[in-house]
Amino acid sequence: MFKKFSTIFLSVFVLSLGLFLNACTESNIFTYIIDESYTEYVTMGTSADYPPYEWPMTVDGKLTLVGIDIEIGKEIASALGMNLKVVNKSFDYLLDDLQAGKVDFVIAGMTPTAEREEVVDFSIVYYEAQQVLLVSSDNVDTYPSLESINVNTVRVGAQMGAIQQDLADEYFPESQKVILQSIPDLMLKLSQGLVDVVITEDAVAQGYVNNLGGLSILDLSIGEPDGGSAVAVKQGDSELLATINAVLEAMIASGQLDQIVLDSVNLNTGE
Repeated sequence: MFKKFSTIFLSVFVLSLGLFLNACTESNIFTYIIDESYTEYVTMGTSADYPPYEWPMTVDGKLTLVGIDIEIGKEIASALGMNLKVVNKSFDYLLDDLQAGKVDFVIAGMTPTAEREEVVDFSIVYYEAQQVLLVSSDNVDTYPSLESINVNTVRVGAQMGAIQQDLADEYFPESQKVILQSIPDLMLKLSQGLVDVVITEDAVAQGYVNNLGGLSILDLSIGEPDGGSAVAVKQGDSELLATINAVLEAMIASGQLDQIVLDSVNLNTGE
């Protein structure tokens, strides 16, 4: 059984995340020892507000980052014979950091769009997700179609710099846009009635549906279902990209990645 949490839980989660992010202004770096014999670190950039991909959690009394992308990062570091360093930033800064050489690769549930491919190189897609529309359960019948959302009285939420922001502009040009850096902030506004619809990925949406009473996913299609998430590397870093692709191919073929996704969703939902 999935545990159900109230809006109070989400408020506490957002407050905790805010405190976490504020603390990270001084130290936003997390380290993972893959092997005690390794003397070097490879650095990964992420934005830890997107469960089940990555989010903060206290494990064995220590605040750390967990989720699908963190586990993939560990496997990449292991293949390189290095320990892993993760730098947590707002999503819209990640590719800037990559281009500037502040991180070696980025994993953040990121879709390889044509615009992004102009500035970085992407791995194969490691997880394909459907984009969905999340609403209050009381409003499911209010939005029977995409057209019913595309009106100037409807407030559509999406994460800043993410593919969902582009989808909001493409599908709902007439709607009011609420673009925020943090997914938990969007969910809090949705639960408070300050946002009417939130665009997000199905795995992310399902986690909030399972954790919070009163949220539902609309039975409407939006975006391309095969957009997927991929790892970003600096343009021209072919050697690192080849290693990452080999790691992802092995994880997909063995079923390891499927298990990581399942474990991360269950961890996020408290199953």
